[in-house]
Amino acid sequence: MMTKHFFYVIAVLFAAVFSPGVASEEEAVTFKTQYIEMKPAFVTNYGTPGKKKLKYVKADISLRVTSKDAADAVEAHMPYLRNEVVLLLSSQSESTMSDPIGQDTVRKLALEAVNKVLSVEAGKGVEVDDLLFTNFVVQR
Repeated sequence: MMTKHFFYVIAVLFAAVFSPGVASEEEAVTFKTQYIEMKPAFVTNYGTPGKKKLKYVKADISLRVTSKDAADAVEAHMPYLRNEVVLLLSSQSESTMSDPIGQDTVRKLALEAVNKVLSVEAGKGVEVDDLLFTNFVVQR
C-alpha cells in the first residue's frame, strides 16, 4: 500500500518539475526590471554642417526593460539600435542640445527610434520601457 502512494507522489513531482508551462510562468513572474547600458558612450558631432566650429555630444545611455524578450532583443540588435541613436543625436540643433527640455525631447525621440527598430526586428510587443541619459555632456 505504501509503495502505491510512493509512486503516485513521485509521478506528481516528476510532472511538476518537467512541465513546460510551469517554468515559463515562473520565469515571467520572476523577471525583474533590468537596465542595459549601451556601451561604449555615444560621442558624435551635431548641429548645422559647414559651420567653422564643430559641436560634440557625449551621452551615456541605459535602456530599462521589464521582460526577458525585450532584454534578449536589445542585446541581439544592439548595433542597429546604436546606429539609430547616433543618427538621431547628430541631427539635432544646438538649441535643442543645450536646453533641458530639448534634451528630454531627444530622449523621447531616441526611445521611439529604439522601439521602432525592436518592433520591426523582434515583433510587436517587444519594447524598451524607458531610455535614460545617465550622462549627457555637450561641447559648443
